Amino acid sequence: MNMKNNNLVSSYARALFHVSGSRLGIIRKEVEFLLAFFKDQDVFVYLSHPMVSLLHKKEAILSIKENLSENLVKFIMVTLANKRSRLLILILEKFLNLVRESENELEITIKSAEILKKPDIKIITESLNFLGKIIKVSHVVDPSILGGFVVRYGFNVIDASLKSYLDRLVDLSKMEMLKIRNCI
Repeated sequence: MNMKNNNLVSSYARALFHVSGSRLGIIRKEVEFLLAFFKDQDVFVYLSHPMVSLLHKKEAILSIKENLSENLVKFIMVTLANKRSRLLILILEKFLNLVRESENELEITIKSAEILKKPDIKIITESLNFLGKIIKVSHVVDPSILGGFVVRYGFNVIDASLKSYLDRLVDLSKMEMLKIRNCI
């Protein structure tokens, strides 16, 4: 994303954040609903398509308005009218980041080869207490990591997976083989 779009996304997200006021928690849930709605369906493709008229885009949003507060509907309408629909998901994600920041939350994703038990998740989250944040966890099962877990938060990754361990062993063995070949 270029600097201009980044500034636009931030400006729109801050505007929504400030307009939310005392209804921040409600707007947050509605934005989470919208993001799930946009990601699971072709609605976002439709809304961001330049050949779809503004009227049709507004009708699409109005069709789900019973799930959204008036302020959020108005915000989306302004975003559409200003031809920023292609940035809408980024704006809504940035808004959620602002909310999390204001509530001192950190969203982490734990990936494991199988479903983790609550005590295991608790151990992982407690190990991140040094960050001084309220930790919100999403858990993803990915059998390809073979075992262990991978934690992602922000731009940080803690990879304690069996797959990465085995990959490092393979890399080390290749290096050793090269050393042996070079000595012969």
